Amino acid sequence: MQAIIIDDEKDAVNGLKKLITDFVDTEVKVVGSANNLDDGIGLILKQKPDLVFLDIEMPQKNGLKIYNTFPNPDFQIIFTTAYSEYAIDAVKRNAADYLLKPVNFMELSEAIKKVRCRIEEKQSKLNLEKHLSAVSPASYVGNNIMFPVSDGFEMENSSNIEYAYAEQAYSVAVMYSGRKITVSKPLKDLELLLPENQFYRTHKSYLINIYYIQKFIKGKQSIVVLRSGEKIPVSVRNVSDFTKDIQKLIS
Repeated sequence: MQAIIIDDEKDAVNGLKKLITDFVDTEVKVVGSANNLDDGIGLILKQKPDLVFLDIEMPQKNGLKIYNTFPNPDFQIIFTTAYSEYAIDAVKRNAADYLLKPVNFMELSEAIKKVRCRIEEKQSKLNLEKHLSAVSPASYVGNNIMFPVSDGFEMENSSNIEYAYAEQAYSVAVMYSGRKITVSKPLKDLELLLPENQFYRTHKSYLINIYYIQKFIKGKQSIVVLRSGEKIPVSVRNVSDFTKDIQKLIS
């Protein structure tokens, strides 16, 4: 993991370097440092670090102004400052951590662990998105399914089904083309008809074809965006394991 330090205090820079290399994590390599924000931004653009240790109260520019240049940074930030009043702003900006000077090596160790977890999770999501974007629903062989309907049955290949949802005592299978089949079975019974390595229950009322996933967005109400643009909710109990579950299905 490559890191840079932006701090106007030379002793703070040297002390942090020593803590990292001697006591905390030898796999974190400090590849540069700057004593003001403008120079630090130039160093970020040059080195493209995984992690930035950033002071806040510095001459010329406050460290929080880094977000003017990097609104959604692709690197992690750990703020290191003597001032506690900026903590709420840092949390709102999704900083990895906020450490008060003098930095405690135990707290620093925990902060770096958080960063490593974030980086691993981000990479895992990128790998999943790359895999799914490369897979066309037409590239896998689905099963021909006989769906019971009110006046008989309808045949459809499972590869054409984008998602399904519960509709009282019935369920509705929705094709990527937009065609719908109202199945005279509840969703839990429809799930048994479909190949378990192609379909995933994101919510008690929704079942998706994993090969139509375009994006997963985690939030207060997490959702999966399908290739048609349809947004499917992911229940709270499924959110934490969603990425791992999908990776298992496509591996």
